[in-house]
Amino acid sequence: MKAVCRLFFRVVRAALVGLGLLTLLGAAAQFTNLPWHAYKSLSEVPGASHGPPTHILVMGGSGIPGESGLARTFFGAQAAQRNPKAEVLIAMPLGTNESFASRAYFDELRLRGVPAKRLRLVAGGRNTREQALRLAETLSAQARPPLILVVTDPYHVRRTVACIRKAFAEKKLAVRLDGLPVFPLSIEDPLECLARDLDASGPVPQPAIPDAGFSLRFRYEIWNNLGYTHSVLREAAALLYYRLRGWI
Repeated sequence: MKAVCRLFFRVVRAALVGLGLLTLLGAAAQFTNLPWHAYKSLSEVPGASHGPPTHILVMGGSGIPGESGLARTFFGAQAAQRNPKAEVLIAMPLGTNESFASRAYFDELRLRGVPAKRLRLVAGGRNTREQALRLAETLSAQARPPLILVVTDPYHVRRTVACIRKAFAEKKLAVRLDGLPVFPLSIEDPLECLARDLDASGPVPQPAIPDAGFSLRFRYEIWNNLGYTHSVLREAAALLYYRLRGWI
């Protein structure tokens, strides 16, 4: 019995040490560009087909107004302007007559200059796998393999493309794919400053409080990296689940 307890505590101790080391490595990685590169890699389309798309697929994200929903419709409308012959598809769980969210996506694209006759809702998809299945059903009668430009969040591009390829392959249909990840547009204005120039009149701050005005890494990049890391870990779990289910 004592031997079993000693073995158990050794295993627990080794697991805690390993977890601590992983935590330290993860914390150190936040001061590098690794989280950004990992995040960006999820936006790449393996074997992408370039050229004018026949269809622009705007994947449903958060509601509108919402960060993801507004970004996807913004980039989707820009893609529609650059490709005037492409049909714009909106992948949502419900139709425009059944859901305010679906109607909001439709109206937002119209507001950004996409004519209603170019818009088509692909309803019935409650997750990425089901949206891909509904898309394959919608485009199954195409005479030629469609070239679909997928508009979605950067971390979501790889899984979306893999799901669409799998859904079309299951129906023995050919499809060409490209991606338009909705990276936020950066602010080019100078953001460096001296914190002491912004201090109120009165007692001078203690010398121990650093002036971080010129340290953009401390002010922004570390916190952005934490967000990238969270998205990468969540998407890695989703990719693993989808692969185990045979959806990609």
